[in-house]
Amino acid sequence: MDDFVQFQLNVFALLCLAVLYVIMRTKSKVESFGKRLLRMIMAATSAAVILEPLTWIFDRKLFPGAYLLEYWTNFGLFLIGPLLGGLMLSYVDYHLFKSPSRVYKKLFYQHMTIFTFVVLLINVFHPVYFDVDPEGNSFSSGPLKEIHYLILAGIYVAMFRLLIKNKSRVSRSTYWIFTIFFALPIGGMMVQLFDSKLYFSWTSIVLGILAAYTFLESTTSEQDFLTKLYNRQSYEIYLSHLIETKQPFKVILIDLDHFKEINDHFGHQQGDQVLIAFAGVLEKTFKTRGLPARLGGDEFVVVLHDEEQPVSDYMEEMSARLKTDQDPFIQNLQFSYGWSCYQEGMAMEELYTSADQKMYKDKREGRLV
Repeated sequence: MDDFVQFQLNVFALLCLAVLYVIMRTKSKVESFGKRLLRMIMAATSAAVILEPLTWIFDRKLFPGAYLLEYWTNFGLFLIGPLLGGLMLSYVDYHLFKSPSRVYKKLFYQHMTIFTFVVLLINVFHPVYFDVDPEGNSFSSGPLKEIHYLILAGIYVAMFRLLIKNKSRVSRSTYWIFTIFFALPIGGMMVQLFDSKLYFSWTSIVLGILAAYTFLESTTSEQDFLTKLYNRQSYEIYLSHLIETKQPFKVILIDLDHFKEINDHFGHQQGDQVLIAFAGVLEKTFKTRGLPARLGGDEFVVVLHDEEQPVSDYMEEMSARLKTDQDPFIQNLQFSYGWSCYQEGMAMEELYTSADQKMYKDKREGRLV
């Protein structure tokens, strides 16, 4: 219980990260490289938040295996510092340049992590950063521990330089979010330098993660207000992610036939009910096989991951579902569609145009096969 009270801030930070992770995985189906990087930062921060109190708990404890636990928890904590700094730098780089390939080429900025790992291996035989007395199981700083802090400071300086140099690439609000994102862990480290019992160095990063997710990785709403499908912005974010990561997929554009006549003759309320019902059919048909979204009006889009089943099979399934509806408007509803398979190097606009042309050809000449 004493340990829980002493490290309750770590426990609270860990719970916040767990809740945020559940929200990210369950609330949104719209993936992005930025979210992936943020989850990696969350994982590294979680490890640090767990290891930090363990290094204090095991210190000077004498029981079988205590020495190994004390040594290797400190080993891991030293390694996480540059690992986390490199991931944060990668996150900023991605938001500045929107290029996952650039982050991969930079090796996720893990050069100092590799250097630190080598030093820590040397540290096992010759104390450099820290030492643990085998007899009393007590931790002590090594002669070159300051080098580790200089490395961490260098990573944060590199982040600031990258951000300032490319300030024009992001909005003013994003610039200040990143500034706070960096300032929080630096401030936490400064606080802990003055009083080692104030465990702010790692837990403060959680506040930065919450700010980054709230303002950069989530929108006011990912759903279309009327149909509850994903909206156009969500579709474009998801499509950008698939293109950036070079994943195979198809885009299906769907447009309702004679929808204007329904609005003109029976009113917009009836038109809204048709849109809601059609969205329900899309959701049931593609829920586990793609991402359906409403672009606007009576135009819908599906990002399909299934490469084997023909698109026409899905369209026939949708038509069959519509005919089983009790509402005669839905039973007689018809639609036109066009699809395009992503080829490496295609831009989002090119993909849309190709599917759009096929859709209007279908509207004029009849169903595609």
